[in-house]
Amino acid sequence: MNRTTKNPTRPWAALLALALGAAAFLALAGTASAKDRNHDRIPDRWEARHHLSLKVNQARRDQDRDHLRNRAEFLAGDNPRDEDSDEDGVMDGEENAGTIASFDAASGRLVIDLFGKETIAGAVTPQTEIKCESEHAGAHEAGDDNGGEGGTEPGDDNGGNSGPSGTSARQSGDGEAGCTLADLKVGAVVQEAELQIEQGQATFEEVELAQ
Repeated sequence: MNRTTKNPTRPWAALLALALGAAAFLALAGTASAKDRNHDRIPDRWEARHHLSLKVNQARRDQDRDHLRNRAEFLAGDNPRDEDSDEDGVMDGEENAGTIASFDAASGRLVIDLFGKETIAGAVTPQTEIKCESEHAGAHEAGDDNGGEGGTEPGDDNGGNSGPSGTSARQSGDGEAGCTLADLKVGAVVQEAELQIEQGQATFEEVELAQ
């Protein structure tokens, strides 16, 4: 006569395993959500570095009044507390920061969707200077950590490259890495673009990518 021996501890072991798994999942979820507690798609670490509130949505705010909202400042690698992050005399909101919508290497036509919801387009020529910023979202933040990770500011929430036709594109100097036309990919973040319009022809003099 065969007898089946039951192990009364197995159901409890299964329940214990499920409980531990659920606890681990909740812990991971809590950790993930803590990285963006106000759900504005800007990391808490970046907001704290620039003394922005971690409780109120900061995405559409513009504390430095440079006409570039905070999420766009984050994506462009700018400082939301400095209206001219790269100190070139041009406000951040006028730097034409955005993402590449399209680039036709044959004709040289480049289209950029600006973070301000507008679109600009022009020709990339052999004279166009293409740059790559080496540290995206941190290029102009030196000295911004004086307040530590958790500080907020009172009143914060008030407000050899083949170019078109077989020519060569210019590479940058001044410490920035030179990029090529191959770096003008759809979705790439443009930190700054200088567009010159002469006799109805729009031409990019400089395109700086954030990488």
